[in-house]
Amino acid sequence: MKKIFILIFTLLLVTTLAACTGNKDDMINVYTRDTSSGTRAKFMSYVGFDAAKSDDSVLVDGFNTAGNDEIINAVTRDRFAIGYISMSTLSEEFKALDFEGVEATEENVLNGSYAMSRNFNYMLRDSYDFDNNGIVTGDEETIQLISEAWVAYIQTKTGKVTISGANGIVDITTGKTWNDILDNYPVCSLDNSNITIKFGGSDSVEQIARALSTDFSAKCGNFIPDHNHTGSSNAYKGLNGENSDPTDNLFIHIGFASREFNSGEVGNITGIMARDAIVVVVHKDNNLTSLTAAQIKAIYEGSITKWSDLD
Repeated sequence: MKKIFILIFTLLLVTTLAACTGNKDDMINVYTRDTSSGTRAKFMSYVGFDAAKSDDSVLVDGFNTAGNDEIINAVTRDRFAIGYISMSTLSEEFKALDFEGVEATEENVLNGSYAMSRNFNYMLRDSYDFDNNGIVTGDEETIQLISEAWVAYIQTKTGKVTISGANGIVDITTGKTWNDILDNYPVCSLDNSNITIKFGGSDSVEQIARALSTDFSAKCGNFIPDHNHTGSSNAYKGLNGENSDPTDNLFIHIGFASREFNSGEVGNITGIMARDAIVVVVHKDNNLTSLTAAQIKAIYEGSITKWSDLD
């Protein structure tokens, strides 16, 4: 009986020690965004793996495709997982790794020392004529005016405080307040509670977009925000591209990309909403603190497959 107790105690001790060290002899479980993701395109560019921006075949065998929230869930539960997410969605439930020895902080993003940063960009529709043969009327005109007011709002100190509160990186010391410019947007003094404004595109921007839409709705007639964030590539498509018809599931009024819009994604009204960073994340019990671009590329291409290879 004593021998059995010692054996059980020994196994429990080994298991506990392995968990605390990240169990570095085990295989790395690799998580990545899908090929429509602006975060993936930027991430792969920063680690020198351009071939993987839109091609899954070059990735390590057995990789997992997941969205931002799914990667967060994975690294929270799985001590062998690695992934990359928006800095705006970091929490204490998992660990963020330094990139090339530099911590992902707002200060380091703004001063340029944290290299893996990017813009959160927005775009509006070019046309609000949904079915009236070139004439914009009624709700369509209201939607256009609310959308244009939203652009003005995010550039105010009021809007920037909301963005910052949702972990977007902005300079909250610049700009006027919303009250300073409210009279320029009379649509916001109307009852807009029967109007739905559809937001979509990058899911990395979703946290900020939801915070902004909730705050701005109360300031602009209580319109109804509707969010459908399915990837940066779907922002342009749902606004001015192939999915811009109101009957399409990707149809939106305000869209976001966590990368730059490319030469084929042209809109009349575009801009930068905030800055962000891409951060490599692991389970909080993993004792790694930093990775280089070369190490990250090796993990994602499969030449490094075990945690022990990173000692």
